[in-house]
Amino acid sequence: MPSAAETDHELAAHARQVAIFRAMTPQQRLAQALRMNRTMRELMAAGFRQRQPEWTEAQVRHAVADRILHAATG
Repeated sequence: MPSAAETDHELAAHARQVAIFRAMTPQQRLAQALRMNRTMRELMAAGFRQRQPEWTEAQVRHAVADRILHAATG
């Protein structure tokens, strides 16, 4: 059910995205999910590096893992 804040453009974009994913093979969907996960981790790490420039790469990796492990969903 779309929210009141969603525009026609957003709804059309979402419908197009769903159609693209449905047209993919299971292998393509898995590859895309892995790319999206890697990108999310890279962006999160970049954010930690920007906010905590003194951290080592090990500390950044630990912070990313901790954030993912304790993320709230829902």
